[in-house]
Amino acid sequence: MKQCTLGLALLAALTLQVVILAGVFVNGFYPLWLGKEIRVETRPVDPRDLFRGNYARLGYDFSTLPTAGFRPGDVIYLPLEQDGELWRGQTPAHQPPEQGIYLRGRVTGSPWGGTSRVTFGIEALFAPKEKALQLERELRDGAVAVVKVAPNGRAALVKVETEAVNSE
Repeated sequence: MKQCTLGLALLAALTLQVVILAGVFVNGFYPLWLGKEIRVETRPVDPRDLFRGNYARLGYDFSTLPTAGFRPGDVIYLPLEQDGELWRGQTPAHQPPEQGIYLRGRVTGSPWGGTSRVTFGIEALFAPKEKALQLERELRDGAVAVVKVAPNGRAALVKVETEAVNSE
């Protein structure tokens, strides 16, 4: 009887671990599978970190917001409006909009100078060292991030386009 109980407990623990890993996998790819592709303008940020490796760190105009009504840790919803080929952030809120495309983000860090930073999960593009350094140079002239946004506001970075912006 004890061996059967022990076997069931081990099977339950193993199943729980597999379910958790599957959930993390699905959560990460959900925007890529079901999301609508949009394009947002980026601005350059330092692309390397000694601990995380080489990556291009992307910034967006909508990544900073006035601190009024928002505290670090708050979840915010940023409605997006199409402006030509690009999408622009509108006024953030504590509740998701009833219609339209929006990004779900989290307020991070301490508010200094009346603004707070918001992360949406589309701020980094990992690359080999040479490609990250090349992307850093190209980002100085402007770039467009291609992002897929799921119906629940979760976003995933697909790629960064620099050629089209630089040739204009």
